[in-house]
Amino acid sequence: MITDVRASKMFLLLDEGESVAQIARRLKMGEKTVCKYRDADQLPSQIELPPRNYRTRKDPLEVFWSEVEELLERDSQIKPYAILGWLKRKHNTGDETRVKDSIRRTLERRVQQWKLERGVQQDVKFSQVHHAGDIIAFDFVVMNSLKIKIGRRPFDHMMFHAVFTYSNWEDVHVCHSESFEALCRGLQDSLHRAGGVPVRVRSDSLSAAVNNLSSDKEFATQYRDLLDHYGLQGHRINVRKPHENGDVESSHGHWKDALDQELRLRGSRDFDCPDDYLTFVRQLIKDRNASREKRFREEVPALNPLPAQRRINYTSLSVTVKSDSIIRVKRNVYSVDSKYIGLTFQVRIHQDHLELWYQNQCVERMPRLFGCSKEAIDFRHVIDSLVRKPGAFLNYKYVHYMYPTTRFRMAYDQLLKSTTEASAVKQYLKLLHTAKHEGA
Repeated sequence: MITDVRASKMFLLLDEGESVAQIARRLKMGEKTVCKYRDADQLPSQIELPPRNYRTRKDPLEVFWSEVEELLERDSQIKPYAILGWLKRKHNTGDETRVKDSIRRTLERRVQQWKLERGVQQDVKFSQVHHAGDIIAFDFVVMNSLKIKIGRRPFDHMMFHAVFTYSNWEDVHVCHSESFEALCRGLQDSLHRAGGVPVRVRSDSLSAAVNNLSSDKEFATQYRDLLDHYGLQGHRINVRKPHENGDVESSHGHWKDALDQELRLRGSRDFDCPDDYLTFVRQLIKDRNASREKRFREEVPALNPLPAQRRINYTSLSVTVKSDSIIRVKRNVYSVDSKYIGLTFQVRIHQDHLELWYQNQCVERMPRLFGCSKEAIDFRHVIDSLVRKPGAFLNYKYVHYMYPTTRFRMAYDQLLKSTTEASAVKQYLKLLHTAKHEGA
């Protein structure tokens, strides 16, 4: 079928008196085609063609369609890509490939037609009107796909990402987990950089803000206290409905893409230290917010004033050091110096580290473990006792932490080859003792 443009040229040439054969050669058309549109005196788009009631190729879904229909009858919201994956798992066995990826578009059209014929109702996305000073929305976004490095080592991290929904002014905060401490610092940083407090704050049902074990999913006490401190009304979206927090969800992709492009322009994803990376990130946020400055200036007067002081960014709990010189914090295990056995500390859990406070003094500071069932055991905390009780070494629960480097492990293995096991243990423990007290 020719286009309207070529047909118009054909009519012009006919008016100029050229023959059908000449026009066909000039426009590279068949003579029958020229005669067809000349006799109809209409452009191709003006001619109504009868609907085609035949197939031009074999139906690739003919064998599988009854199974697909059965799935759709059971749940009409199953998406075509999921159906395709299910068909491939079911019918592609061994070397036989009966279902190919090339049928995906056909499947999408057929599923869409099936839904139309049966009147399946779709979810409607309702466009929202945003008001100045009304909502700040936040969520955490994992950044590991960007492959950032600090000192040539992979830097696994997340970002607390906040967006004012009226102006799209945004802010980010680098963190390592979706902890309340990261939420508390990130939200407060965003509010203080913005210079005011909106009416509401919106998030998903992350465990740092919502007690997901309760039937009505009420806000966690810590989070509720934080909102009260700033006079914020908390609002959470429904579970598995990320589009309800679409302002920040859609911004995640734009932010990651913008950061990726800046890293490409920089020519390297490796930074000397976390502060250098944070400076790089803050400059990019500043540049992105520059285009929103006019609308943000409209929003600032509608914001409520900030409280006189920030709320503390840490969580406190009391922990007593047991006889094994171990403390357990947030389902993770940390060793402490044996001189603290029997003492009760106030542990201040910050975003990236723990502080041990005793009698209003910070006596220890250690990196925080993320996740659960993790261990941070330092041989220097227990070696003074272990060297006096060498028989406890071999079956010690955390014995693998008694080899601080591969060289220490090699030294122990060499001792085993040259003497008895008991003697090797005693000599190795003396080596660790020397390493602690003489810095060897």
